[in-house]
Amino acid sequence: MTNETRALRAPGVRPRPYPTALFILGSAAIHFSVAPMHFQEYVPFGLFFVSAGIGQVALALGILTVPARRLFLAGAAGTGALIALWFVSRTIGLPIGPHPGRPEAIGFSDIACVVLELVSTLLLVRAAFRRPKSRRRGPVRIALTTAPAVLLTTILTADGVGSAINDMPYAFNASPIVPGQAATNLALLTEAPGSEPVKTFTLTARVTRIKGQDAWTYNGTVPGPVLRVTQGDRLRVTLHNRLPASTTIHWHGVPGLPDAEDGVAGITQQAVTPGHSMTYEFVAREPGTYWYHSHQDTSSQIGRGLFGALVVEPKGGPTESRDYTVVLHGAVDVSAVAINGTTGDLHLDARPGDTVRLRIVNAFAPGMDGGAETPVLLGAPYRVVALDGRDLVQPQVLPAERLPLGMGQRADVVFTMPTSGAVRLVDAAEKGEAAFSIPTTRPATVTVGDGPAPGAVDVGRLPLFDLTRYGQGGADPVAAAHADATYPIVLEAQGGFHDGRIELVHTINGRPSPYVPPLNVREGQVIRLHIVNRTPEFHPMHLHGHTLSVLRKDGRPIEGSPVHLDTILVGPHETWDVAFAADNPGIWMLHCHVLLHASFGMSMTVNYAGISSPYEMGSRSGNVPE
Repeated sequence: MTNETRALRAPGVRPRPYPTALFILGSAAIHFSVAPMHFQEYVPFGLFFVSAGIGQVALALGILTVPARRLFLAGAAGTGALIALWFVSRTIGLPIGPHPGRPEAIGFSDIACVVLELVSTLLLVRAAFRRPKSRRRGPVRIALTTAPAVLLTTILTADGVGSAINDMPYAFNASPIVPGQAATNLALLTEAPGSEPVKTFTLTARVTRIKGQDAWTYNGTVPGPVLRVTQGDRLRVTLHNRLPASTTIHWHGVPGLPDAEDGVAGITQQAVTPGHSMTYEFVAREPGTYWYHSHQDTSSQIGRGLFGALVVEPKGGPTESRDYTVVLHGAVDVSAVAINGTTGDLHLDARPGDTVRLRIVNAFAPGMDGGAETPVLLGAPYRVVALDGRDLVQPQVLPAERLPLGMGQRADVVFTMPTSGAVRLVDAAEKGEAAFSIPTTRPATVTVGDGPAPGAVDVGRLPLFDLTRYGQGGADPVAAAHADATYPIVLEAQGGFHDGRIELVHTINGRPSPYVPPLNVREGQVIRLHIVNRTPEFHPMHLHGHTLSVLRKDGRPIEGSPVHLDTILVGPHETWDVAFAADNPGIWMLHCHVLLHASFGMSMTVNYAGISSPYEMGSRSGNVPE
């Protein structure tokens, strides 16, 4: 033992660096927690993080048992080297690994670990040059001086480790190939060749300057162009990606869509990388109002502008004099709801006596409460003739009522223009009980026809349209069929970690995506879902590739027309019972269409027996469906 060490260990010479040791142990815990994911990514990286953690544990024990100045300085140098290495990896990238020279993303666990290492480095340097104390500190003083370090270390370590353990998966397959079991690759589930008339479209995703903001657009506009075709047409749509990020196109609500054309990154396709293209092909079998949007990093890309309407007209053509598509969405430049790109008044031509169809698409991304848009038509009685593109049976004429539409839902309303004056569509919103909502203005309106517009109305006092008691009864084979299986879908939310972030984690059946167990079905079955919302939020639950028959709301059977939806709005604390025919083999998403909720974990899949996916989501592939 050197004289220096003896002096340092002499009673009353130098206080033991308990706070420093705590900070070092905290960063070691984070290194251990991130090691497993790095082993998956690149084995040498995993070994490095395990070695760093072991070295930090040894350092913490060493400075408590043998507090020599050289050890303090060596520890400061080693910890500083770790910080410098982290900085290089996040700015210019490391020259080795699976992606040499590519900077890594910064996660919360990174920040927590670097903060702990920075503080411990400063304390190690301070301890190395600190003058000895004249007397030993008592236990009370040690406890008081150590308490702040204990609190800070506990918070940062818990958050850092929690974020690391719950980080975005490195690679996750929704339906992997099982050795020894026969399976059909969903990439083969494409549209079969046919003689249908072909309608060809090109959608170029690119950054466009709109109202002083950089929007992500299809063909330079927000919304993208309305794709209007006739029932029975074969659509051939080519996506050219000129964005700085990967993207896809999902065809929301289209009946009979083949699974390989569904456009979900990491489940039904590999996202289209910048500079590349992909062609989607499918037959428009059923008339109706649908829409399309990105399903890669959906919560970001829809909000930036990647969406548009798809209209399938019946074979005989429109039955109304005027047929207009009205898309509600977020304005590109302000926190407001826009309609077809405007936050002012959108004027649509019509003459007295004309019958007008408004195809209303809700593409507006709400805040945490998930509140529905509730547009109302003023100035003429009207009928709601279709929901989510599916016709209603004998819809009756309504007075002014608010029409609740969750994000992703659509409604077609038909009315006759009055002999004088205009008709106006005014948007409002139905708020949930949850906090964290962002105030949003709704200045945009639609005025149909010329002449005086309807006077001001307190829209919030108007009644809400009730789809469970509207129209006349009719046959619904799926609703009447015996269910082969019934599954609970329980929606909940609680604070926690998800994808490496501290979030209000949204779960289905107690788990967040991608770890929600799938619903396993077989072709030909009738499946019932009992959806229970245990949150104070709205959840428009969207099932890809299928049509939902609505059975009950809060235990009460529907009384009017059969209602067929692809997205069902589940209000705060409501329960809904729905059914669908398993008639479209594939791997299909079932998720909340409030973009925040889906990105926070409220997503799962419906998996058909005998179907596998060659794609994966996660950091390795870069596929992030939500």
